[in-house]
Amino acid sequence: MFDYEYWGLETLPISAQMALEEYLLKRSAEQKVATVRFWDVPKDAVVIGYGESDSVIKKADGSFDTARRITGGSHVQFDPNCLAYTFTVPRDGSFRYYEDMRKYYAEKVGDALQELGVEVSSVDNKASTINVDHKVVASHAVFWGIKSALMHGLMIINGYDVDRILERMLLKERQIGRHVYTEYSALQNMPALAELLDGRMQSIDKGVRREYAKKLIAEEVLRQITREKHREKRPTENTLNDAAALIAESHIGTPWFKERAPPYTERQVEAIPGEELNGSLKRDLGYCMFLQVPDNDFAKMAVPIEKRQAEKAKH
Repeated sequence: MFDYEYWGLETLPISAQMALEEYLLKRSAEQKVATVRFWDVPKDAVVIGYGESDSVIKKADGSFDTARRITGGSHVQFDPNCLAYTFTVPRDGSFRYYEDMRKYYAEKVGDALQELGVEVSSVDNKASTINVDHKVVASHAVFWGIKSALMHGLMIINGYDVDRILERMLLKERQIGRHVYTEYSALQNMPALAELLDGRMQSIDKGVRREYAKKLIAEEVLRQITREKHREKRPTENTLNDAAALIAESHIGTPWFKERAPPYTERQVEAIPGEELNGSLKRDLGYCMFLQVPDNDFAKMAVPIEKRQAEKAKH
């Protein structure tokens, strides 16, 4: 479908990763190439959605970085236990609508996990999730630009430190029928892909299993997408400088993070799904990976709060 460039699996601070998203969007538009990359961060980072208020961050301190991303949705934590994936494409007619792009790449990620022996229960394109045992294991979002488009997301390799997430940001509750279900519980119950790949991990030292799992998954997703027909690229110091200069021209620093200023315009973007380009910033949203999950599905992902309280009382 496209000429692909593979930009590797890179560990960089969240600010550099967000700048590279926009650099590769521009590259896809100008060079008429599609790009694939995987990434993680050396330090925890809370990332808020394009149209979200930063009021969801309860306590900002030096233990984590912050950033605003160009896609819609809400707050999410990126940390070394996550593997992020990004795909950019030129708007050359290969995908007519952003739903087509989302479905295509989500299915490729799901196929890669299946190939590695992970039983994917569903690829839910309405909720923008990939589910294992009916629980979210990966979630993604789309930026549908005028000349190029991007889909990025993250998957859980090792389990989150949920207590730390609760200290940092808003986690919500849902009343579903007679019971109350929490995002805290849903995060605790999320499958960890490194554990699901145990059959391939037995000979791997425990100290490197997380990073080995990231490499294994990245290689298989890449194979599913490009069928080994791609050019190898890597971000260099010049690339990172160019990426930083690019966002400095448009948005960088506190105005962008606090106020989403300046916002994108219709000359740049056809759609950021779920967002108005210049609408009011949204407050009190739920955690991004569950934001679009329907109640009946969410009830399968979390334990009712009453049951958790009863279990605690026993101990």
